[in-house]
Amino acid sequence: MVLIDNLIGKWGIKCVIFDLDGTLVDTLDMHILAFIKLFQENNLAISEERISENMGRTPKDTLLTLIPEITSNQEKLKALANQKEEILTTLLENIPLFNGAKDLLDYLKKKEIPLALASSTPKFNVEKMLTSAGILDYFKVIISGEDITVGKPNPEVFLKAASKSCFTKDECLIIGDSPHDVYAAKNAEIKIVAVNTGKHSYEEIQETKPDLLLKTLVELLV
Repeated sequence: MVLIDNLIGKWGIKCVIFDLDGTLVDTLDMHILAFIKLFQENNLAISEERISENMGRTPKDTLLTLIPEITSNQEKLKALANQKEEILTTLLENIPLFNGAKDLLDYLKKKEIPLALASSTPKFNVEKMLTSAGILDYFKVIISGEDITVGKPNPEVFLKAASKSCFTKDECLIIGDSPHDVYAAKNAEIKIVAVNTGKHSYEEIQETKPDLLLKTLVELLV
């Protein structure tokens, strides 16, 4: 029995919720480059390391952490977040899938397990990534940045994905790559398998205590 079947049986899983960037598609460097270009265009000195640490969060939450003084200027915050996503759109070409991503989606589809996507990225960029990577049609439910009011580690994005999929928290499994995913899953009281394919170290993710930590998606099919 492959690992994902074992988990589905042991935990009573009926729906799998995926994070997108850093989990299914290798796009985090594109997000980082979009932020770098944004800060250059606005004469802001923010290091790439600090940007990387905040991957997995909404653009607004990332900006609030990196530029705390912008808290008092919501109009500017919204403008910068929109500008970042517009820059990102120009970078989203030939989106690469992580090893095992397509095989895992195909496997779950054959098992008739409903799949949902939960991303902090705005809908137009989520759909562009999914279409470019050839995996848009796998997902019954897609929750994107416009659907949530608070980003990870708040559980809203995962709870909405579960609710819209018509499954209880106990019937869902989340697959994500960042500490933010793990904390959000724990806050949602939903089991999570973390994969070390994003921008955080294995040790960083391990400290958040996911239900299971793997190096790649491939391990779920072994």
